[in-house]
This record gives sequence, C-alpha cells and structure tokens, in this order.
Amino acid sequence: MIDGLCAECYRRAHPLVEVRSPLKLLACKRCGSVKVPGGWKTIPEHPSDSEEMIERQIAILLQQEVKLKADDVQIEYSEEKILDRVRHILVVASGRSDSSIAEHSESYPVEVRFSYATCDTCAMMSGGYYEATLQIRADERSITDKEADEIVSVVTDLTVAKYGKDVKAFVTEVNRDRYGLNFKIGSEHLCKRIADNLQQRYLAQRKENYKLIGEDKGGKKKYRITILIRLQRFTLGDFLQIESAPCQVTAMGRGGLSCYNLRDGNRFTINPKSARWRTIEFIAPESDKRQFMVVSNLPNQPVQIMDSESFEMHEIDQQDLTIDVSNGDTVFGLCLDNRVFLFP
Repeated sequence: MIDGLCAECYRRAHPLVEVRSPLKLLACKRCGSVKVPGGWKTIPEHPSDSEEMIERQIAILLQQEVKLKADDVQIEYSEEKILDRVRHILVVASGRSDSSIAEHSESYPVEVRFSYATCDTCAMMSGGYYEATLQIRADERSITDKEADEIVSVVTDLTVAKYGKDVKAFVTEVNRDRYGLNFKIGSEHLCKRIADNLQQRYLAQRKENYKLIGEDKGGKKKYRITILIRLQRFTLGDFLQIESAPCQVTAMGRGGLSCYNLRDGNRFTINPKSARWRTIEFIAPESDKRQFMVVSNLPNQPVQIMDSESFEMHEIDQQDLTIDVSNGDTVFGLCLDNRVFLFP
C-alpha cells in the first residue's frame, strides 16, 4: 500500500507524464524552426530530408508539451498514422512514479496538427534587413582568391555558430567587386565578432563608421555601422624588408607575423605593437621567387646555381648560404640587387 492505494491505483493516480491532445505545431516554412513559448526554436544542421525535418520538429514540440511528473522518466514516441498536415503519435513513457513500485510504461496517443508561418529571422532576411556592413579591402593590391575563400569560410562558420542564439545572426547579401568583399549582416554584434576574428587573423587595420538611418517608434535614433577591414600589403609567402634585412613571411595570425631572414637564416616573430613593425617595407610578392638547380658545390669555392627558367648562372659565397645544398638539388631563391638569397 502507498498512501492508502495499491500499486495499480497509485500508478493511475500518479501518471509518469502529462500531455494533452491535440497539439498544434507552428513551423517556419523556409527554415523549419518551431514556435515555442518565448520565440522560435531553430533546427541545427538543417536536414535535407523532409521526414527527418518533421521528426525533429515533433521532438521539439513534445519536449515542450510533455510534462514529466516523476524523476528518471524515459520518453519515446512513434508515428501511428500520417495524414497531410496531421500526425498521430504514440508517446511512451517508462519509469516509476514511486521508488517502492516496479518500473512500468504508459502510452499516450497524441494528435499533432501542423500549421506554417514565417519565423522572425526569415522575415527579416526576406525583407533585406541588416544592421551592419562589413567591407574587406587590401592595401595597394587586390584580395586573392585564397583570401576570399578563407574570409567567406570565417563569416559562414561564425554565423552558423550564432544561429539559433541570435535572431539576427544571418548574412543578407555577399558580393565581390574590384575593391574587395562586402557583407550585409543582420546583427551588429555578429559583424563586430567577425571583424575581430579577421583583424587578428590577417593583422589588418580596422575602421568603424556609424550612419544615422532614422528613428524607431519611441523616437530613439537608429544607426547602421560600417566596418572596414584593410588587409596588409603583404600576404603569406611574400617578401619584406625588416630593419634593412630581406625576409619572407612564413605565418601570420593572432601570434603576430612570423618571418624567415633570408640573410642569416634566422626565424623571428613580430607584432604591430613592436618597434620593428614600423620598419616593414614591401619587397616582392611570393610569385617573384625563382627556382634554381645546384650545379656545383665544392669546398672553399662559391656555390654555382642555374636559373631553371632562364638558365642564367649565379654564384653564392659559402658563408652566405643559409641552407644546406648538394649538387643536383632544386632550390628556391629571390634575386635582389644582383644577389640571390636562397631559402627553404
């Protein structure tokens, strides 16, 4: 006996769950989000299969509507009947309503009725809404295809990461012109987060500008921000002069600018706050590097190398070598002021 009831009567008086029927499921026709108390619940990793989408939508609805009346209750459901906009679901709850009685299962037939609308995010996207413009430019050069692909990937990843957490986490428009890349972004917060990432990744310069676009119903002024990210004149693999020494860029990112000194073979890292940064001068793009073949490398004699394209011969003193070479090796170098600097 439990509270004056036998186990069977106690289970009837104390069900494991409570769920009503029929249930109304309001979903976004475009993205599949489900309307829940307080807003719209997004579907992560949007499935391409419509049935899988419906299963996820029903799972979200039942998570909201099935009220647990006991601890450690397991919920499963299966479709009993499928109509056009109506699904008949059998919800099965397993557990125990009191620790002194055996575990049991309860079944509840539930009718789910589908209706469709447009969620807040899709409505704003359809209307071309945006709070911020992100412009990507490069100093005295065009943005490379590789850089463009990387930047689009960063914007995509950060937008997806905020999707479902920020109703304005979307990109309304992307275009590339002769000046660079342009993004119209729904959320100012998301735009600033993307700008932070790109600024650190490319050690870029940044400018922000606010423009008054009107007032809301309460008379509060509304502004739209434009963030300009200007990439450096140089990129990965390019050649620079730092404190009068020719160097090649080997890496760039949050840790700073990593370089290889062509003159002495040393590697070092600097950042925009260091004094050495102000001595940077652009020498040549990576495409200016040449391929050579080592023709002769004898002790106490200059190393002879031949340009693989023009077949022009060059000599390099042994003490000026920064890498180990042998006869027949293929090496790369940069011709600068009638001198060839070899590098790994």
